[in-house]
Amino acid sequence: MVRIAIVEDEESAVNTLENYLARFMMEAGESYTVKHYADPVAFLDKYEGFDLVFMDIEMPHMDGMEGARRLREIDSEAKLIFVTNMAQYAAKGYEVEALDFIVKPVAYSDFSFKMKRAMNALRQSRSRELIINQPFGMVRMGSDGLMYVEVRGHKLTYHFVDKNIEARGTMEEAQRQLEELNFLRPHNCYLVNPKYIDRVQGYSLFIGSEELMISHPRRKQFLSELGEWYSRGGA
Repeated sequence: MVRIAIVEDEESAVNTLENYLARFMMEAGESYTVKHYADPVAFLDKYEGFDLVFMDIEMPHMDGMEGARRLREIDSEAKLIFVTNMAQYAAKGYEVEALDFIVKPVAYSDFSFKMKRAMNALRQSRSRELIINQPFGMVRMGSDGLMYVEVRGHKLTYHFVDKNIEARGTMEEAQRQLEELNFLRPHNCYLVNPKYIDRVQGYSLFIGSEELMISHPRRKQFLSELGEWYSRGGA
């Protein structure tokens, strides 16, 4: 199921995109849901999480570029396509990691080509995405940037390269979430992404300037799993 949002204030453009989506998804044999928002404010309020977002740039209350910047604060994985009659602004999409842009009036041939790109990108990224539940909704991040997870009581802290995100939960829940992503558990309090381990020394491992403890009962298994990870070429 592909979750799609259309953030667009022109009714004719919304109708065109919805019709093109129905045609493309039927041809591709894909199931999907689509929701329409008249502006980025409504879209971002209690953000529901989407796989693909079509975003107009010129809209009331908040323009699409600013809406895209705020989207990236809570969701680094959603594929973003700008739909605009101002291609010069869409060219700045690299600032918000936009996948592509479509110029109005939208032709189906162009739409179909961009959708094929988007679907391929979705297939490649889905195995690496991480969804973290928050009181205001959810945050979706790429797991590649997650260095380690720490638990204190019933609070999980996800330590990313550029930010930390806190959530309620247990280490067992986090371990199930990350079990297919090669995270290792050197201690009851930590799950570690081995690609960020700089060195292991005694009962400590170092990730950048961070020193994390390796528990005595877990050290042998941890070192064995780390060795296996290196033997596979870090994959």
